[in-house]
Amino acid sequence: MPGARAADTKALLEQYRCTICHADRDTLAGPSWLDIAARYKGQKQADVILSAKIRAGARGGGLWHMPPHPEVTKVDAEAMSTYILALKK
Repeated sequence: MPGARAADTKALLEQYRCTICHADRDTLAGPSWLDIAARYKGQKQADVILSAKIRAGARGGGLWHMPPHPEVTKVDAEAMSTYILALKK
């Protein structure tokens, strides 16, 4: 059931406190998940790359950097990246 999966994934994003810096459509301390999805659109293995960044952290050109989150399991990171990459304007 797709709706239940999205709700479960949103719960993961809350559990790991991703929502402190990110939101579906709004830029907070970090880019919106919609902007992240647009950045990876069309890239091969975007889901693999993004789930790895969720766990390893990322340094971008902005003021803030995403710290590593090794507490996020690989399975949870994959679920979160699938949700984020599915967002569309």
